[in-house]
Order: sequence, then C-alpha cells, then structure tokens
Amino acid sequence: MKRVLTLAAVAVLTVTATAYSQTTSVIAGGPHDLSNGSALRNTNATINGQTCVFCHTPHSGSNTIPLWNRAAPSGAAYQLYTSSTSTTTATASQMAGSVSGACLSCHDGTIAVDVITDLNGLPFGPSVSFTKQGGAKSTYTSAGTGTSNLMTGGLPFLGTDLRNDHPVAITYETARAARATEFVTQVISGTKITVGASSPLPLYGTSTSNATVECASCHNAHNNSLGNFLRKANTGSAICLACHIK
Repeated sequence: MKRVLTLAAVAVLTVTATAYSQTTSVIAGGPHDLSNGSALRNTNATINGQTCVFCHTPHSGSNTIPLWNRAAPSGAAYQLYTSSTSTTTATASQMAGSVSGACLSCHDGTIAVDVITDLNGLPFGPSVSFTKQGGAKSTYTSAGTGTSNLMTGGLPFLGTDLRNDHPVAITYETARAARATEFVTQVISGTKITVGASSPLPLYGTSTSNATVECASCHNAHNNSLGNFLRKANTGSAICLACHIK
C-alpha cells in the first residue's frame, strides 16, 4: 500500500512540475496558448478555444510571415544594440518589418496581445478580455483592446530598449566576411540557410548574402520542450557556438 501511495505521490509531483514548467512541444497548453492560457486566460466566448488565432489566420493574413494575424510594430521607439566590435547593424524599421517583428509585436509591449487582424474570416473588433494566470512570468494591463493587455514585465517582456539583447535583423554574412575566423560559415540545403554543425540554426533570406539572424534563429515559437522556446539546449554555450568561433 505504501508503495502505491509513494508512486501516486511521485506521479502527482511529476505532473505538477510538468504543468508548472509548461515545457511542451506543441502550442496547446504552453506559454503561447492564449485560448485557455498559461500566461493569460481568454474569457471571450467568440474566440476562446482557438489556439492558433492569436498569431495566425487561414484568411486575410500577411504573406510576409505565413498567414500572420497581427500588425507589425512601428519600431519607432526602439533603442538598438551597439558595440565597438560590431560590424553589422539593422535599423529600427528593419527590425520591425523582419521576422523578429512578429515576435516583437507582443514582446515589445507596444501592441496589446488581444489586437488581431482577423477572426473567422471577418475583421476583428470586439475587446477580448484576459485574466492573468498565477504562473505568468509577465504582467499585463487591464482587459481591452488597443492600449490594454500590453505585456509589461518579466523576462518575456523585452520592451523597446533592446540595447541589452542580441541584435536581430542583421545580415550574418556581413559579420562573417569582416571577421571570417570568428564566425561559422553558413550551409545551404535547398531553400534553407543554416549555421552550425549540430542541430543547426536557421537564418532567414534567399541567399547567404542577405540571410539574417532573427529571434527565430535561436527560438522556435511552436516548440517549448526545452524551455524558453530554445531551438536546442544551450549546454556549453551550444547556441552561441553555432555561429561564433571562440
């Protein structure tokens, strides 16, 4: 009997730990699921239960990012990373219009998480009410569209001061060509451009001359099995060393 109770207790603890960490290889139930919420719980009956709609829509979405259902941030207030050793830069408008702009449309805190373009094939206007969940790392303002439900705190919130964040929307080859001994050479496989030998990271562009480093180079928004949506474990700085030779 004691063994059964012990096993049951271990099972409960395991489930609880898993639920708390929200490490999942699918969107449902993870931090990016705003339908039933890990960070927020959506209480609008019209939209509740739709896991994908807060980022994607099957109709009337953007072509720049597949069927994207959010407006791009303006980037007007961005403060960008600078370094005396940096050989490549991106402008605020380039960042806002890049693949990373999709991430920043929530994570820079300038656009509310409930502001989406389309719902069920129709322009979406009604307010979506959210309730912050106990396990949420970020804080959000009061319910409503526009200036409410903005991400405001915690590690997922980047804000518009990006000086302490890895630069994005930068052309990888510009940096590599300037310091060839310090950067790994890209690899082209079909239409994919990657960098790194083991579990290579993606670059975004049509050729090595214009492929850029983006938020999505290190993070996979659809897979949180490793935590922080990392594309691979960063043991021994593996993510850094995919690009940088040190």
